[in-house]
Amino acid sequence: MKRAEPICGVILLGLAAACVVEALRIRDDWQGAKLVPAVLSMVFVLLAAGHLMSRRRSGPSEGDPSWPDAEGWRRVGLVFGALVAYVLALPYLGFLPATAALLLGLIRLLGAFSWPVTVVLTAVTAVASHVVFKLWLGMPLPAGPLGL
Repeated sequence: MKRAEPICGVILLGLAAACVVEALRIRDDWQGAKLVPAVLSMVFVLLAAGHLMSRRRSGPSEGDPSWPDAEGWRRVGLVFGALVAYVLALPYLGFLPATAALLLGLIRLLGAFSWPVTVVLTAVTAVASHVVFKLWLGMPLPAGPLGL
């Protein structure tokens, strides 16, 4: 479909606007709380500009992006479902175990890695996320029953 890029660009602009609104709604003394949605909105604007201007630059071609096929939609649904499950499990499991479970599932199901590589990638990414958000940024993350 030739309309995929402009539609994605408009959706990204909508997400950027939503991020700006949410950043302005945050009432917190810690300025870092507003930083993530503000940076995310800038990223969305840049991505939207790329989608909206790409056709002007290169013109239509045979390799134009199209909407996903059935397998692609299955993968999109899988990621969306995994993220919903992650949000629901986060308060009960805690940040580190829930993040590790999400990453393990997504990397194994969507990636083409062996089990050892999947486990190493999961462990490194989950621990790095924990260090960045909990230790460096001092964000209050759910600890769960294990206290992690």
